[in-house]
Amino acid sequence: MFESDPLRVKFRARLKLVGGFLFLYFAFLLLKAFSLHVTDRNELEEKISKKFSRVFTVSVPLYRGSIKDSQGRDLALSVPTLSLYAHPSVKHIKRRKEFVKGLSRITKIPEKEIERRLSAGEKVGKSYTFLRGISLSLREDLRKLIVDTENASVIGIQQEYRRFYPYRYTASNLIGFVGNEGRGLEGMEYKFDNLLGGGIQRLFVYAGAGLGKVFLEPLKGRLGTQKDVFLTLDLGVQNIAEGIKHEIVRKWKPKKVSIVLMDLKNGNIVALANYPSYDPNNYRKFPPERRKNHAVTDVFEPGSIMKPFFIAYALEKNKVAPYTRVDTGRGRIKVGKKFVRDLKPRGKLKLKDVLVYSSNVGTILVARQLDQQEVKDLLYRFHLNEKFYVFPGEAKPQIPDLKFPANIDYMSIGQGIALSAVHITASFGALATGRVLKPRIVLKAQDMTGREESLSQVEVLRDKVLSNKTLNWIRNALIEVVERGTGRKARSKYFYIAGKTGTSQKFDVKEGKYSREKVVTYFAGFFPATDPRFVGVIVVDEPKGRNLYGGEVAAPYFRKLAEKVAFYYGLKPDKIE
Repeated sequence: MFESDPLRVKFRARLKLVGGFLFLYFAFLLLKAFSLHVTDRNELEEKISKKFSRVFTVSVPLYRGSIKDSQGRDLALSVPTLSLYAHPSVKHIKRRKEFVKGLSRITKIPEKEIERRLSAGEKVGKSYTFLRGISLSLREDLRKLIVDTENASVIGIQQEYRRFYPYRYTASNLIGFVGNEGRGLEGMEYKFDNLLGGGIQRLFVYAGAGLGKVFLEPLKGRLGTQKDVFLTLDLGVQNIAEGIKHEIVRKWKPKKVSIVLMDLKNGNIVALANYPSYDPNNYRKFPPERRKNHAVTDVFEPGSIMKPFFIAYALEKNKVAPYTRVDTGRGRIKVGKKFVRDLKPRGKLKLKDVLVYSSNVGTILVARQLDQQEVKDLLYRFHLNEKFYVFPGEAKPQIPDLKFPANIDYMSIGQGIALSAVHITASFGALATGRVLKPRIVLKAQDMTGREESLSQVEVLRDKVLSNKTLNWIRNALIEVVERGTGRKARSKYFYIAGKTGTSQKFDVKEGKYSREKVVTYFAGFFPATDPRFVGVIVVDEPKGRNLYGGEVAAPYFRKLAEKVAFYYGLKPDKIE
């Protein structure tokens, strides 16, 4: 009698196991049958849960590909973590106080918080995940606690993935973030959501005392369909731009800052920094305004940065010549019913000095040599009249009605037209190379086997915008702006920098006029100027302090940007003093 007891125990265990598997088999068949007749997932879950008390659903975040910089460094990645989920009714939890106390000891989460989450989940009426983001190293401790408290049939451990941004605020406005459902909501996470994969999958789970928990559906998202996406950003250059951005913020306490740098060989955006920024690991703590990619979504009147476009094009159309002298008189000119003034009267200026001293009067006089169609052609050639269609939320340029001559006058000095920082960067590059390159922010996608797919090509949108003769002239003129003009504080000991300062008053909608206190300051330029490799812009919106001009606020930081980036890439200095 006693000798047969072990055999009976084994027999009963096997019988339970076989019975369990038979139950699962028929449950699976029934689930398939339901799914063929019920198309709505919520309706299907409701029918299955009513039919089988031990079958419920859990939400599982799936693996998502990484976002990397051009050198393969992770900017956003999926990190494996553990979560705990519970049966729809917490009444099934045994030795509850002991379980909660042990869970608090393992996870360092207060007992009250664990109880709150369990109770909140019970009100949902469905299975629910009550703890997430638990370290993988705690798996065995959690498993032992669940078994020791006899909760294997109602509490489950699930490995899932949490989106992690290792560099936090760095390039965050560009990268974006992933929401609760595991899908990209902003930035590159949004733009390449289909390639990156991920998301949330709800799965039917059987919970039985003998079998533990068994998934009744295949888990998607682990089959190698996700891809890593490589951006054009270079993290080393991005860090340089971020550091300079912080310097500007500390000194000038502005409302916003944007820094953009583009490679003139291929249109690659190698750095794009914004202030304010945010930490995408905790995106809910930041208002939407802080999460915007201001370098792309915001447009400003570019001020004097527009002047070289008009003067170069007038020279190209033979409306003026390199030796032309422009009589700016007493430093004021009538536009419509108002007068536009220079900072100080300069009388007759060489054409080059109109740019060097940033003369409003001289630029307007030159711009008046172009007719309406020629101005339209200027905007087209420099791609100033339309979007690039590269970034999510990319703002469209705002162009005034060219039927009115006064609008052209104002536009030549950067008023009445509004452009984004990225737009200014790409168009200003044409003054360096004679061609407009489409900005590139992504290079390729790579699947789990290492197979690559190109996501963008070098695209020349406008070629031969200026003749070589005009191109050489405007380059030299912009070098002189930095060497002896309004951009002197961008002057480098090692490299020739060509560029233009800009300052624009912001229009006050309430007052119906331009504000004297609120300005946007700029410096746009390219370097090394004798053989241009990079073009960029620094935009500082509403700086605070004295001498709020582009030459004071933005120019010194462009020099730092140019020198640090040039040395980072090992560019040979083209200037010896």
